[in-house]
Amino acid sequence: MIPFVNLGAQFQKHQKDFNDAIARVLQCGSLIGGKFVQEFEENLKADVGSAFAISCASGTSALCLSLKALGLAPGDEVIVPDYSFIATAEAVLLEGGIPRFADVNGNFLISPDSVERRISKRTVGIIAVDLFGQCANYPRLREIAQKHNLWILEDAAQSFGATQGGFAAGSLGDIAATSFYPTKPFGSFGDGGAVFTDNAELAEKVKMFANHGKNSAGIYSSVGTNSRLDAVQAAILQVKRKYFLEELATRRKNAETYNSLFRDFPRFQLPQIESGNQSVYAQYALRLKGRDSFVRKLNSLEIPTRLYYERPLSAEPCFAHLEFTAKDAKENVVAAQLAKESFCLPICAFSPVEEIAKKIKTLL
Repeated sequence: MIPFVNLGAQFQKHQKDFNDAIARVLQCGSLIGGKFVQEFEENLKADVGSAFAISCASGTSALCLSLKALGLAPGDEVIVPDYSFIATAEAVLLEGGIPRFADVNGNFLISPDSVERRISKRTVGIIAVDLFGQCANYPRLREIAQKHNLWILEDAAQSFGATQGGFAAGSLGDIAATSFYPTKPFGSFGDGGAVFTDNAELAEKVKMFANHGKNSAGIYSSVGTNSRLDAVQAAILQVKRKYFLEELATRRKNAETYNSLFRDFPRFQLPQIESGNQSVYAQYALRLKGRDSFVRKLNSLEIPTRLYYERPLSAEPCFAHLEFTAKDAKENVVAAQLAKESFCLPICAFSPVEEIAKKIKTLL
């Protein structure tokens, strides 16, 4: 079976660079923090165009740290998309808030109209997810947020390297969280994440909460956690950064290869990249009625697929106890439909997409 994400091929191509980078860290002996992490954070700031970039242990941790810095309090409601990875809503619960589930549009992104319908007197913010590699509708979400005095947390776990109107993913909310999970377009060899913001107060709080609550004066002024990116992962990401734009160009070329194939078959709904957006194609997501039968045929040809996500978040048992989950779920028609129709094909820079496309064309 073809790997869905071919990390082995990436390692083989740049093996000397990776080995040299890891050796430099081990020889230095500064394994947590230090110059390698500092240099990486400086590069992150430059790439995103944010005033502050704070690395941390994971994308989920980046969400939790952001919510904590924003002052999320018990009982506060945060509007999240119903079609997303569980971490988006999970982080709200972990920090004491209540997730309210908004529907999404056919482009997999949170629906601003649905967001407005979820706003209550307890709503404090919106988490917009840049799902599958393209940015949510931030101009419209910003209008809603300003009207109702809400903050926006950009969940950019799948969109590092994407842009909207020339601005980088990670710079489009009041604060943003990203992930360096290995299968991301810009992924490490383990867990890792980062928080971006232009707000100095938020940045200081994130740094403090990520380091056991220790403030810049060296005093433990709050209870925090241990959430740090280790130096080996920072060094690995520095290597990957050198080749990142080249790999993104290949991803976009792969997406066009698939688009050229599926345009001839109207029963497939291609990824909808909105005007002004440049996607990183974290996943190549198609929609098809009768998806499961087609996916079985692909698997029989040893073409791997992934289903992201098989249920809306509001259908997960861990959220069933919340007061409004069932009500939200009934209204989120598109999220339920996407869970039944969407599937993803390999698209990483080391996937044999031309070969896959030929096999699919023969099948079709």
